[in-house]
Amino acid sequence: MALPLRGFPNYTISLSEIQAEFGGSNPISLSEYYGNGEAPNSGAISMGAFYEDYVPPPSPVTYTSAGTTALTIASQVRAVGVQIVGAGGGGAAGGGMFNFAGAGGGAGGNIIAYYNVNGGETLTAIRGSGGGGGMNSGQQGGFGAQSGSAGSSSYVRVGSTTIATGNGGSGGTIAQSTGVGGAGGSTSNNASAYNVTGNTGNSGTNGAASMSTMVGGPGGSSPVGSGGSGGTNANGGAGGNGAGGGGAGSNMGYQYGGAGGSGYAKVTFYTSPYPDPNLSF
Repeated sequence: MALPLRGFPNYTISLSEIQAEFGGSNPISLSEYYGNGEAPNSGAISMGAFYEDYVPPPSPVTYTSAGTTALTIASQVRAVGVQIVGAGGGGAAGGGMFNFAGAGGGAGGNIIAYYNVNGGETLTAIRGSGGGGGMNSGQQGGFGAQSGSAGSSSYVRVGSTTIATGNGGSGGTIAQSTGVGGAGGSTSNNASAYNVTGNTGNSGTNGAASMSTMVGGPGGSSPVGSGGSGGTNANGGAGGNGAGGGGAGSNMGYQYGGAGGSGYAKVTFYTSPYPDPNLSF
């Protein structure tokens, strides 16, 4: 286990912490620990000889592409703050005589949470893949237009414990005339996380149709990415990080929905447990 840091007024070291770090027998005696920490090899020993010296925390790490990254928490770190956004849902396709304007995909849920850790533990950041934009099979009459698919969840875990999760947004849907925007993703967190702020992602926007202009609905935006643009008689645009893809609009032919944006994770390190909650999107 990590020993308390030197110079922090709320940190007092105990004999049991010294024993857990260096070993020894019961009853505990400081004379067992000559030469450990900053203790001398002989003579009087002060409890202060066993505090760890303050070392600044590592710089924050940010991940903006889908995937999994593991790191070893530095020895001086006592807590982490995580900022997580689930992946965005894909926008719906549009085309033909009936499914004129696909809807935008929903944004992933976003969450900030803090969690106490020990140096040497393994932290893993998982970023979800964005939902695929709706395709179009080209069936006669426009019945081949497809809804967008949902984005995947993003989360951070320490060891086998998941700290916090941002779930992916839903895909935009198709319907005769105009589709309905995908719902934003939800969030969840471990009971031991604290100072948690979780928000459901923004929903995608419905498509819009007039006599000759078919406009796909924009994707829902996230705190770290803009929603994909809705296509005006064109394909939908791709969403930024955590944002939904735009729906397609079509007054002729077949157009495709934009892909949802990849999930996002940022990890900030602290040298004391229960740090002041200073993170925001």
